[in-house]
Parts: sequence; C-alpha cells; structure tokens
Amino acid sequence: MINFKKELLHITSQFFEETSDYSSALKEYKQLLFRISNEAINNVEHRNNVQLENGVAIGTLWAANCLDDLVRTYKFIRGIEVAIQEKTHQKDSLHILYAGTGPFASLILPFILRYADLNITYTLLEVNPLSFEALKSTIKKLGLETNNINFINQDATKYQFPKNFSPDIIVSETMQRALDSEQQVSVFYNLMSQSNSDTVFIPEKITLAIGTSSSENIKPDIQQKYYREHDKVFEVSKEAMNSNDWLFEKTSNKLSFTKKHTVLKEKELSTASEIVVMTEITIYKNEELIINESGLTIPKYIKDVSNNKKESLTIKSQYVIGVNPKLDLKIV
Repeated sequence: MINFKKELLHITSQFFEETSDYSSALKEYKQLLFRISNEAINNVEHRNNVQLENGVAIGTLWAANCLDDLVRTYKFIRGIEVAIQEKTHQKDSLHILYAGTGPFASLILPFILRYADLNITYTLLEVNPLSFEALKSTIKKLGLETNNINFINQDATKYQFPKNFSPDIIVSETMQRALDSEQQVSVFYNLMSQSNSDTVFIPEKITLAIGTSSSENIKPDIQQKYYREHDKVFEVSKEAMNSNDWLFEKTSNKLSFTKKHTVLKEKELSTASEIVVMTEITIYKNEELIINESGLTIPKYIKDVSNNKKESLTIKSQYVIGVNPKLDLKIV
C-alpha cells in the first residue's frame, strides 16, 4: 500500500513540473492504476456502457482508457491545479465535487496526494456500479480512505445536494467530441443550478461551431486538412446557462436550447470539402483544448460538399437532451 502511494506521488508530481516529459509520466500513471486494480478492469463486464435517461455513462474500461488521451488528461490536471491554487488563496477549506469519476478518479487523484495537508473535502460521484466499486477499491489500496473523501453512487444529472453542501470546484469530463451521447450538458446544468455563483466548473466552457474543412496536397500522397469555423451554435458555460439560449420549462421539468441558423455562402463553400462540427474547450483560464488537439476536439464529419452545386446552404442546429444527447442538424 505504502509503495503504491509513494510511486503514485512520484509519478503525479511530474505533472506540475514545467520541464517534465508529461507523456511518459501519464503512461506510467495509467500502468500503475491498472496494476492497483489487478488488471480486473480488463474483464468483459467492464466494457458495458450504462444507458441512462440523459445519455450514456461509459463502461469502466473505456473510462479508464480516457487516460490515453494524454493532452486532455494533462491539460485538465493543469487547469484543476490553477483553480485549486486560486480557491486556497480565498478560503481556508475547500470542497471539490468530481462527477463521473470512472474507476480511478484520475483527474483528481493527483491532488488528493499533492494537497494532503490542506483542508480539502472530496465528493466522488459515479453512476456506473462497476466503476464505483473499482473506485472505492483503488482509494482503499492507496490508503487514502481517511482523506475526507465521500463516495456517492448516483446519476450526476439527478443528484441533489444535501443541506449545507456547497462545492467550491466541480469537475466533470463526461463528454465526447461534438457533445455526442454522454451526459455533460445535463450534468453541468443539474450541478451548477444548485451551486453558488462563485463555484468553478471544470471545464469552464465548451463551444460547438459549424465549420468547414478543405484539403490541400502538401506532398504527393499526403493531404493536409484545414478547418475553418463559421458560426458558434452552442455553448456550455455559466454565462450561457444564464442566457436566453438555455430554457428550463418548470412544468415539464425539461431543459431546451434555442435553434440556430447558419448560412454558408457560395464563396465559403467553393473552397470547402466537408461540413463539420467543431468542438473547443476552455478547461480553466488559459488551459484550452483546441481543434484536433484531443479526442474531445476532433471535428465531427457532417456532409461532403466538395461537389456542391447550390449557391448557399443553410444549417439548422439545436442541441437536444435525452437518451441520445447531440447537436441535431438539418441541412437545407
């Protein structure tokens, strides 16, 4: 147990050093977490997703494999570090809520070790029962169960804060590119609508935009794609939630979003080969994930327009929540 903890502290401390090779540290981080779980996470049952009312909670193995997206993991950890540093200068005690922890709570685990001497309470919220059991086992094997950690096996889109529960920082990366399938938007709305105005949510902002790609042959047999953003059509942030673009119907208890119309003119289409949805993420302050930097920001292909004969195209878009959350698109 002591060895695991020592090894983990050594590996994760490298994430906070400017000169370190974070990619090899992250690979070691994942290998160690799999060792702690005795590789049980590779079992077949850990591949099953959990279908919920507001989207999918991914299977335990897939949640664990999110660590393979190195830039995403590194930048989230760096963003969380900035938020914790800011909050600890403002107050003596902190409460961090992590929704959708997966089996390892991998985005918060480095801080449980790094800030063991600070007065920080952690609430770890996970809906997938197999991930939840693996999480408790991981924390126990690391000897961290006494570190002000609460475990909650509930759906983060429905979880109601207990009395006097007021998180300072909420972390939830429950998303795919283009905000497809998973619960990010519903998780954000449910947790932030119960929070104080100064609660920090990580990621701070997610934007979806209609874009186009064009290809250029940079060398024989090598094509380089270039992406151009045309129109931001959806945003997840505190500001967006309080704007007229987010509409909560109290009678039906449903959240809906305004429809957007994007017109791509003939000139814009003349150089375009595809219409795509582009995702950009502000994790916190200066930590961002831009186009193609991570699996979360790979553009989503919508339509081939390389042989487009129309003068212009109109794209109607609206984000929808339900069993299969997505940006709903119609091209006319």
